Amino acid sequence: MQERLQERDVYFDNLKFLLILLVVIGHFMEPFNGERTTQAVYQFIYSFHMPLFIFAAGYFSKSIRYPKYYVNLVSSLLVPYVIFETLYTLFDFYTQGHDKLNFTYFYPYWILWFLFSMMLWKMLLPYLLILKYPLAICIGMSLMMGYALDVDYYASISRTLYFFPFFIMGFYFKREWLDRLKTRRNVISSVVIVTIGFGLLYMLSPVLSTNWFYGSLPYLEFGIDAWYAAGYRLLTYLFTVVMGLAVLTIVPDSKLPFTHLGEHTMYVFLLHGFLVKGMLHYGLLELFDSAFGRVMLVVVGIAVTCMLSSAWVRRCFGWIVEPNVQFLFKKRIRRKAKEAQKKEEF
Repeated sequence: MQERLQERDVYFDNLKFLLILLVVIGHFMEPFNGERTTQAVYQFIYSFHMPLFIFAAGYFSKSIRYPKYYVNLVSSLLVPYVIFETLYTLFDFYTQGHDKLNFTYFYPYWILWFLFSMMLWKMLLPYLLILKYPLAICIGMSLMMGYALDVDYYASISRTLYFFPFFIMGFYFKREWLDRLKTRRNVISSVVIVTIGFGLLYMLSPVLSTNWFYGSLPYLEFGIDAWYAAGYRLLTYLFTVVMGLAVLTIVPDSKLPFTHLGEHTMYVFLLHGFLVKGMLHYGLLELFDSAFGRVMLVVVGIAVTCMLSSAWVRRCFGWIVEPNVQFLFKKRIRRKAKEAQKKEEF
């Protein structure tokens, strides 16, 4: 298993490209969420794309080896989070003409909740694993947290707890399980399941709030204050797991023309927000306010995803997306991290 993790897994590169593409398309579609078909597509995307991203992150977090694990946490998550939280705040300040510049590092900006929560998941994982039933505990905490009225966007706590089960699922997931799923019969069944799932969301879209898939609001915000409110979140979990398994089964495991782009999803994730917010601020997204425009948004999303995954973007922005912060660590820690890396390579 360890050797397999060290090699580039074509399947997961395909999966990550698909998911980051859906992230970009979803954000471009968000302003048009009121139209029924668009809302159904939007809800369909949000029902599984972030859970699967988090699942993949958990899958690649199996090697908990100090100090490499925590060095990577600081260099690939904490530092980029601080950098982009600052940049997005400045971007909003200058484009939207706010009266006051307000940095809110414990209220993650829009898409940056994912980085903040990822730090928490990775920090909590070693401690959670000493417990007997970590997945059940995470689900239980998420269900109970929905009753708390004082938990919202602060420190991304609500979303962290809501999506934590998917991170744990990914951690325990074994690659050979996926190989068993990917039979011709299962692939065909998964296509049917995904189609039915979208049809169900289309029927429910007039009454179903997309916020159920965000995991960021208490049950009372949905007008539910009864004891059984957690049952609705359980149904959301069930739907997400079914859709997620179906998508995992459908994603091809052979090398495709876009496979290599799945290696650089962090660039797309961190940079596309400037394009979305910029186009929204300057009214450019209004040009897509038609049925044909929605289709063109998909084309724009594909173009943006491919562009931000390109080599020239990585050369231009690598210093802020993947900053070299080795100088922050003591020489002893750097040496041990390198030794741990070498041991994993053999």
